[in-house]
Amino acid sequence: RCGARQTRGGGGQRGCSRRIGDGGRVLAVDLKFLDPVRGALILTKDVLEENSISEIRTILEGPADVVLSDMAAPSTGHRKTDALRVMTLCEGALDVAKTVLSPGGCFVVKVLKVGAEINLVKSLKKEFLSVRHAKPPASRSDSSESYVVATDFRG
Repeated sequence: RCGARQTRGGGGQRGCSRRIGDGGRVLAVDLKFLDPVRGALILTKDVLEENSISEIRTILEGPADVVLSDMAAPSTGHRKTDALRVMTLCEGALDVAKTVLSPGGCFVVKVLKVGAEINLVKSLKKEFLSVRHAKPPASRSDSSESYVVATDFRG
């Protein structure tokens, strides 16, 4: 089961669906309506709302192996404000991950590397055996956008 969360344009859930094929389940959660994606369940909801985690757990019908979050807040143009807004989303995604991940599971979350993500990484190191940064090859070199990949959830 792969929880692909709040992904704009459907790329995350399409990638998860292709990767796990018919042997798994992908749940995509987004604030806005997403076009259907073969092999994915789509929930139009704010994952930060109070009842979202229990609804996600019910739909998954069991623990998830992967939680992927590429949530992003609209840019204000003020670097520190943008970083704090993204960190709020990251912390919400981590709350979901800690609730739905199976032991040994993986959590991938988009961050802005401007220093605000340091506390998130510290929190992740308490919950996961391995935590590292990853920057996709397609990402601009001057972009502060990156991902934190945490594997082997201690559960």
